Amino acid sequence: MKLRFLGQAYSASDNQVETVATTHTAHFLGQIYTPRRPVQPFQSKLGLRKYRGISYGA
Repeated sequence: MKLRFLGQAYSASDNQVETVATTHTAHFLGQIYTPRRPVQPFQSKLGLRKYRGISYGA
């Protein structure tokens, strides 16, 4: 799917993150659930970015 933002065209990507259940339980709005965590840390494919002269790594 082609998308546009501020005149720049880009393609949407569907990133899937593999997760596993934790041993903790949580309560939210009266429901009990088991939180999940990623199998390995997320690695951004964006690379290094710069904003107003300051570099930000992902």
